[in-house]
Amino acid sequence: MNIAIIGAGAAGLAAAKNLGTCHTITVFEALPSLAGVWASHASAPCQPIYEELRTNIPIDLMAFWDFPFDANDKRASTGDFPEAKAVRAYLARYADHFKLAPLIQFDRRVVSVEKVSDGWQVQFDNNEISCFDAVVVCTGHYHQPFFPAVPGLEDFHGRATHSANFVTGVDHREETVVIWGGHASGTDLVRLIAPHAKRVFWSGHAPTMADATSDLPNVQCCSDIERFEDERVVLTDGKTVTGIDRVIFCTGYQYDFPFLSKSLLHHDGFQLTQLYRDLLHVDHPTLAFVGIPSLIIPFPLFDIQSRWLNALWSGNLIAPSSEDQRTWLLARDQAFAQTALPPRAFHRLGERQMHYLTDLLSEAGGPPMPDWFASAAKAAQSHRLRYASDYRDQPFNPSAYPPPS
Repeated sequence: MNIAIIGAGAAGLAAAKNLGTCHTITVFEALPSLAGVWASHASAPCQPIYEELRTNIPIDLMAFWDFPFDANDKRASTGDFPEAKAVRAYLARYADHFKLAPLIQFDRRVVSVEKVSDGWQVQFDNNEISCFDAVVVCTGHYHQPFFPAVPGLEDFHGRATHSANFVTGVDHREETVVIWGGHASGTDLVRLIAPHAKRVFWSGHAPTMADATSDLPNVQCCSDIERFEDERVVLTDGKTVTGIDRVIFCTGYQYDFPFLSKSLLHHDGFQLTQLYRDLLHVDHPTLAFVGIPSLIIPFPLFDIQSRWLNALWSGNLIAPSSEDQRTWLLARDQAFAQTALPPRAFHRLGERQMHYLTDLLSEAGGPPMPDWFASAAKAAQSHRLRYASDYRDQPFNPSAYPPPS
């Protein structure tokens, strides 16, 4: 098969490595270099990965199973949680090791993907068109910042930004900042901004917020934002915050595929309801997506999804019938509807990712999950809870968190 892969980040590289063993591959990357979300380009529309960021996953756990971080990577990292530049360098080495660079066309932005009778027609921003037997979308889900609909937000125009636009904490020197969002990006920005700001109000409902800021005297945890009114923020518990210089939304991202028509892929920005296993389009078995799930250990998941696709498209795996795939999708939709979770949680795996990976591996064949992986993942979670305010600065030792007997 002649396959187009859209995106040369970690997901696209994993797809190219696996599918390239049996198929003809071309990778199209809109930026001038690889690494995707980990790349650093002023021309990128948003920058979810800022230079001060360190991963929230330990270095050994984050790596592809067949390509660990080496001693040089670890020496270049601060502790066990590497910086963005170390991850960029690692992905460049991965591409070199598996000889992927010749497969990548840089500065090639895809503007349209359309189904035609004998495959797929891909159009680029210079109006060139190429045809392929299959397409794998590996563009991630960090392109469209999500701003919750909050009354009065328009009155804060110019002062309300998103974590996607964050550069450095120094930019907020002596400011009073409201940060909304209690999960990973909110935690990071609070800790990066607080040393420079006059005051930080951290708005959210995550149970770990107080522990994560116990050492920051100028940070006050508060409830979610209900509305903006008369130059102040009104919270859901009725309290207000005034004298605000900046509001930063750490509220995540929406899925965005501007090159796919809504008739081809139905979604509301949060729920992609046509993807069997969050991976394969139920109506178009030669259109796949690598990297849709969230709350995951990303690089291994990208690799296993790509191995499954390669097994399928190489004829070594027979996918369930379209009817059975629709039954799976319906059951998943019904199960999610029974939860109290918001639509944005639809593709979250979290603790379910081990079962997800095991299922794909059992069907795709090849090397199994390493014995240490699942226990190390649980240990990393325990490590973050034990050292909520500074887990990245504490040595990570999986043996310090033995599984319950």
